[in-house]
Amino acid sequence: MSKGAVLDEKFIQSIGMTEQLLTLTASLENVHHPVFQEPLFAIKTKEIEDTIWLERKYVFDNQISIKGSYGAGEKVLVWQVLTLRTDPRDAAAKPVRMLTARDLFLLGDWREFQRFKQFVKSMRILDAQARQWLHEHHGQFAQLAEVPEGIDRILGCLAAISDVPDLDTYQQGARGNALEMLAKTYSTSLLPVRHSAHLASRLLRRTPDQRFMVFRLLSFVEDPQGGTGSLIRFLQHLAGAIGRPVTAELAKEIKSSRDLAKLFTAIRIDLLSPLVGGTVG
Repeated sequence: MSKGAVLDEKFIQSIGMTEQLLTLTASLENVHHPVFQEPLFAIKTKEIEDTIWLERKYVFDNQISIKGSYGAGEKVLVWQVLTLRTDPRDAAAKPVRMLTARDLFLLGDWREFQRFKQFVKSMRILDAQARQWLHEHHGQFAQLAEVPEGIDRILGCLAAISDVPDLDTYQQGARGNALEMLAKTYSTSLLPVRHSAHLASRLLRRTPDQRFMVFRLLSFVEDPQGGTGSLIRFLQHLAGAIGRPVTAELAKEIKSSRDLAKLFTAIRIDLLSPLVGGTVG
């Protein structure tokens, strides 16, 4: 990739990161948070009703140039996390939910592309470490899956697995099925994880992007004995843990591939929503 390369929608789609692509409904504003009174950047988007808050320190540390013209209709790449914070005006009050951006990238700026390359490089390093841990410990998954702490250890590994390409050598084109192949390679070890009674509740404690990555991986796992029924039970268990009425209704009875596709879509939307589950950063 040349120095002049920039992030754009076509490129982001080609590397499979459209889930983090949001549409602004207003310019990024430097304002005071209504509860905490801290100066933060407010990010308002079409896809998410709640305001996403970005720390000024992140902007300054990463030397992000936020222009006033970068406003409604523009796209941003955002990785979000839901946090709970104490209200400074009333320490005894119920903690306040705050949707924050842990990483953000602007489109159309070559400097942001260079920063994005380093971000992806870090993801690839974590991916390599996670795959090594999977290789070394997958034989213990059946035992680990019996307890919540064991599931957390496994999820810590699986959530770090990624299929992002090396952007220095990346050639745009059809993406491979590396994640599917990984799931099928370790299917025997991953089945006890998918069947674990602790999986859904522990998965929902993780960030939206991590939840979705693990969901994709486990959905590819093959069950020679259980077949499609095994996958359906996994989806129904997850839908029940999510607790959203629409998703729960879709999960009640799966009679066709169309029903299955609808349930997949609903769970995908739920897992990617930072307002679903117990994610706390």
